[in-house]
Amino acid sequence: MSPDSTVSSTVAAVVDAIRAHHSQLAEQLQIRTAAVATAARTGECGRERDALHEWYGAELMPHIVAEEQALYSPASELTATRLLVCGMLAEHRSLVSLIADLALASDPFQVATTAAASQAVFTVHLAKENDLLLPALDEAGLDLVAALDGMHQILGHPHDDADSELDVRALPHGQRHEIIFARLDQLRPGQALVIVNDHDPKPLRYQTAAMWPDRFEWTYRQAGPDVWRVAISRVG
Repeated sequence: MSPDSTVSSTVAAVVDAIRAHHSQLAEQLQIRTAAVATAARTGECGRERDALHEWYGAELMPHIVAEEQALYSPASELTATRLLVCGMLAEHRSLVSLIADLALASDPFQVATTAAASQAVFTVHLAKENDLLLPALDEAGLDLVAALDGMHQILGHPHDDADSELDVRALPHGQRHEIIFARLDQLRPGQALVIVNDHDPKPLRYQTAAMWPDRFEWTYRQAGPDVWRVAISRVG
């Protein structure tokens, strides 16, 4: 097999992996949205709404953040994909707004319609990624292998036995806590996330304790002056 064939097959495998993950997200969302719609007909869907909102926060929001950082950021610098990426970023913002509305909705009809609207936006968005963005990025020569690896580094591998490490210095400043909270929420008892930062993350510790009392234990493995490395272990 020639080197070009090897590269081509590797890129194809990466595209297939991204699309497969998209399919999994779409299937999970379909199940949870359908549960909301079914419960809304009875006049009480608070539990299903909360479950859907929790899924958005634990599964979709980290995916969006990782995607914007590892995939959309380099794609926005390419002439061939710049406008498409701008439109898809706008769809992310619309989806985030709908998710916020879902958390505040109380009337069953409002909950059901907001959940359905969120799913519709996500479905259209995935189709654009699969059918327009990924082929355009491949044709433009973007290193999709590196992009996927970057997403994995941000999202982490929460089911591994070994501690995972997240260098937050490389993350967008306004989205750091959102990414960290999503990673912490996926830890199982006994697992730890090691965060690396350029300052003492005390504010993050206070927020974590407020959100999850007695769930995590903090251990400083390196305490400055230039680098802080802190292991956050789930104990409860």
